[in-house]
Amino acid sequence: MNRKIFALVVPIMVLSFTVNAQENKVSKFNLQLSYGIGSSVIQNEGINTRLGTTGVEILGTYQFKENLGISTGFSGLGLNGNSFNENGNYNQTRGVFRIPVLLTANKYLNEKIQFITSGGLFVNHIVEDSYEYVNSTEDFQFENWSMGVQGRLGVSYNVSSKAALGGAYNIQYNFSDFSKNQNGIDSRMSTNTFDLFVKYNF
Repeated sequence: MNRKIFALVVPIMVLSFTVNAQENKVSKFNLQLSYGIGSSVIQNEGINTRLGTTGVEILGTYQFKENLGISTGFSGLGLNGNSFNENGNYNQTRGVFRIPVLLTANKYLNEKIQFITSGGLFVNHIVEDSYEYVNSTEDFQFENWSMGVQGRLGVSYNVSSKAALGGAYNIQYNFSDFSKNQNGIDSRMSTNTFDLFVKYNF
């Protein structure tokens, strides 16, 4: 757990201390739309299950310094894959809603290309968790919210003064429930995705 948080925090700290003043004008506000694909590892009654994952995210960022900003917004994850338990083989579908709060940093490599990184905390809620067996379907309800950490490293390219395209590797680790789930299913999970995004400057 400590190693995962350390791995997320270090890139942001390094970039924050090494950014230099740039000649590029940075907008105070920007909106970023992302689509990601990857995998998640979750615990189902003690059995680790790897599920294919897709995600969409909308983030608004305020640049309080030229190379530093703070972002928030929301994201949705869809998980799907096969596993097994004492009842037999099943296909699992899980939907997750997340609200992140992130510190962002960027460094221009040239006039068009930026190295970007972000990290921080999120809260999330499992809105759907379904197990489909051969002859039956079992649905679980999660009433509580949980907390996690998130980190992203990537590159963006300015196609104009108002828009940029980019890609990033995104790591998310859900580590703490605010209360115990009544169904006894552990909601902790880790997610790794590669994200493509478009960013609009205002």
